[in-house]
Amino acid sequence: MNKKIYVYFYVAYPYYYPHFIPIGKVFEQNGCEVFYILSDKQNTDNMKFIAEENNLKYHLGVEHLYDKKADVIFFANPFDDTQNINAVTVFLEHGIGTKSNSFYNAIEYFDIYLVEGIQKYTTLLNLYPTQKDKLAQVGFSKFDEILNKQSEYKETIFKKYNLDQSKKTILYAPTFFPSSIEKMADNFPNEFPDCNILVKPHYLTYERKKYKNQLKKFEKWANYENCTILPLTEYNLVPFLAIADVMISDESSAMFEFAALNKPVVSNRYFKLRLSYYLMPWKLSRRIDQSKMFYRQILDNANNYQDTLSYVKETLINPTKLESKRLDFAKDICGEIDGKVSVRIYEKVMKRLSEKNV
Repeated sequence: MNKKIYVYFYVAYPYYYPHFIPIGKVFEQNGCEVFYILSDKQNTDNMKFIAEENNLKYHLGVEHLYDKKADVIFFANPFDDTQNINAVTVFLEHGIGTKSNSFYNAIEYFDIYLVEGIQKYTTLLNLYPTQKDKLAQVGFSKFDEILNKQSEYKETIFKKYNLDQSKKTILYAPTFFPSSIEKMADNFPNEFPDCNILVKPHYLTYERKKYKNQLKKFEKWANYENCTILPLTEYNLVPFLAIADVMISDESSAMFEFAALNKPVVSNRYFKLRLSYYLMPWKLSRRIDQSKMFYRQILDNANNYQDTLSYVKETLINPTKLESKRLDFAKDICGEIDGKVSVRIYEKVMKRLSEKNV
């Protein structure tokens, strides 16, 4: 195949970048032209900033998906108009494999459906046996840069935020709703004076006025010398997954990513809810992904703030407590964690592209 290959990544939200960028780098290293197609419907300025900060080539607007220049287009969400796209289309779910099966039928309108581990591969094969040739079990691309750049991340982050390298690092990465932020104490950083505390808010906490009380909580924590509130521009959680020793979260799928790296996670199961959720409790169970419940056995599940403190203190002393369960989980859900997932994706896509052009 002598002609220049054009590869597009459709970025509907900023949090798609950590999955796409490692793959894009491999295609570029092999001589392909890579462009990121950014949605102009939401988060546009932030996504443009990220693209420019990472020296990524990009176009703005979904119409570029139809320009007939791309040979390959990657998506991280179902996109059922692929029949009108003249390219090999690849689906890469933006979250880890504990997500619900709401995306499974996407296999019917993509050319390649990438899966992380054997659990999702087997599920899809049983549901769609005639689509077997589309399935590719490759691993979780987001982990490539964690494994390949861990020491680099540690040096960069510790220097950037003036962190004490002799201390262990706690990462609090809550989602925006339902969230435990407002239920955490105002003096939370004071509970762990011998640790670095990094707080990574969801970007919607920064962007939506309804979550202003969450920002007020973070402003109080920022007064503590050992606590750093990461800014909106820190879109990528990957470097912080790489350097942290313990994670606290609530309903973010990032906690399963962290656990898959064989690191301890404390999951807050207490939330600040909107009034409608108190009046109609069933709305909460509908919002929370129930398919994740089985995998909570690899987490320490805190039912109140005191539980959170106790579990964090315990895991700082004994981080291997749930190690065997985490390792089994990682194998089933994430597949091979070896830093070479993007290479396998490249090889699979190029093979399909070659078959298409025969």
